Amino acid sequence: MKKLVVLFLAVVLCLSTIAMSGCVKKEEASDDPNSLDIVSLNKGYGVDWINALIEGYKAKNPDVKITFKSEVEDTIMTAALEAEASYDLYFTGVSAIPYIKKALLNPDEALLEELTSVYNATPDGTPIKDTMNKSLLDAFDWTDGNGDTVYYTMPWTQGVNGFLVNEAVVEPLFGENWREQYPCRTTEELFEFCDALKSKGTYSFIHSASSAYYYFAYEAWWAQYEGVDGIADYYSGLAMGTEGKKVISDAIFLQEGRLECMKVMERMMSPANGYDDPASNGYSWNDTQIHFMEGDSAMFVNGDWHSREMSSNYPTHKVVMMKLPVISALGTKLGITEGELQACIDYADALSEGEAPAKPTLSPSGAYTADEVLNEVCAARTITHSLSNYFTAFVPAYSPSKEIAKDFLVYMASAEGQKIYAKALNGLTQPYGYDISKDPEIWNAAGEFEKSRFEIAKNASYCMIRDDLPLGGAGLRPFRATGDAPIEVLLSRSNNRLTAEEIVQTDYDYYHNKTTWTDLLRLAGLYI
Repeated sequence: MKKLVVLFLAVVLCLSTIAMSGCVKKEEASDDPNSLDIVSLNKGYGVDWINALIEGYKAKNPDVKITFKSEVEDTIMTAALEAEASYDLYFTGVSAIPYIKKALLNPDEALLEELTSVYNATPDGTPIKDTMNKSLLDAFDWTDGNGDTVYYTMPWTQGVNGFLVNEAVVEPLFGENWREQYPCRTTEELFEFCDALKSKGTYSFIHSASSAYYYFAYEAWWAQYEGVDGIADYYSGLAMGTEGKKVISDAIFLQEGRLECMKVMERMMSPANGYDDPASNGYSWNDTQIHFMEGDSAMFVNGDWHSREMSSNYPTHKVVMMKLPVISALGTKLGITEGELQACIDYADALSEGEAPAKPTLSPSGAYTADEVLNEVCAARTITHSLSNYFTAFVPAYSPSKEIAKDFLVYMASAEGQKIYAKALNGLTQPYGYDISKDPEIWNAAGEFEKSRFEIAKNASYCMIRDDLPLGGAGLRPFRATGDAPIEVLLSRSNNRLTAEEIVQTDYDYYHNKTTWTDLLRLAGLYI
């Protein structure tokens, strides 16, 4: 499917790659073979980690002269790439797929250097690509004109997005062992927790009208229901046909998981339920974070950069990450009761802790066997939303120091580099297998937020917008309604409030038997 995207998007890519080229003055790259000029995004994760990696690399390679610059906007860096500025290595927070497609279409005009040798490198005895979770690796591999698997970018963080819990709010209400009473293994249990918070006069959720972050949750629930492969099918335009084979069809918009995940969101955000702070739609993003940290809600959806961003103003905060509850509708799909679903989750959690639990007794009422049910639930329990396919590093093809740049990336993914990264970010990790729980120096110094986040990350299977697949690359997004406002706003605003069904139906109505569908397929290279 990725190959099809590459074959049919030449015109679009040419336009996209020149769009910003006039914004940066072209600079002559240094011809010193031992120089390395690095530029990095400086936002949520900051730049302490890259500065620490630079110092570690210089200690092992004292002859290499490294310069470093940070930027707060990705557009500045992509413009620099297009203007062939003198950076040899980029660490960004934006999709580089337009540049990858250009490289595959016109290798002689490529702006990106191929990084396959980096993925195949073995700094600690195992190829770097084999240390990555397959669900994330799949978003980075491409097929070239010879049919070979190639790579052009690599993630520099193991992004984990999801539910944050402010225990400074929860513990005074329910005690330090509140999880024993409200384990939130499923969405039904989550709403039991919400009702308990409501009875104490406390809001469960808070959001901002200016920033969409709750998609970290509902897209993951969608993936729990449909599976990571089901999400890939959506972005590839594939649905099950009448003959039991997958075919290109606008029936992708009828995936049951799309509606089920939105029903959970509607229940969370509906003003009638009183779980969400009713003032949220008047909050800026900064307002929302401050209100959450000040205790105005118990939960909040955000990324794992949150703790670092808040640490200066709230150095002793008690915010942790909670593993995303499994959508209870999955139990219905699999033909089991809510209690059986919870038992399956307990089994999955015990496995993740290295235990050998007994399988729960299940009596599925549908087409799934007990083992199939257990496998589906175990897979769903690992689903985590990530932006690691955007937080990527790449090397300009025109750089005279590209071999040094690639060597730096190998060092970054080594055990030594990963430890340096984790130490600089108080326990956050990269997706190359480093287990901070087995390193007392890092683990004992890590915050409770970072430890809770690692417990999610260590066994995660990632869901994300797959713009490496045909329809994703052509601009398809999960829900068209988000073009008007974030889902959390659409479901909670006082005027023109939408229901879950209306949000889902919008996409089907827009594409079903319409030229908009064939136009999308044509842009994706799938129209025949």
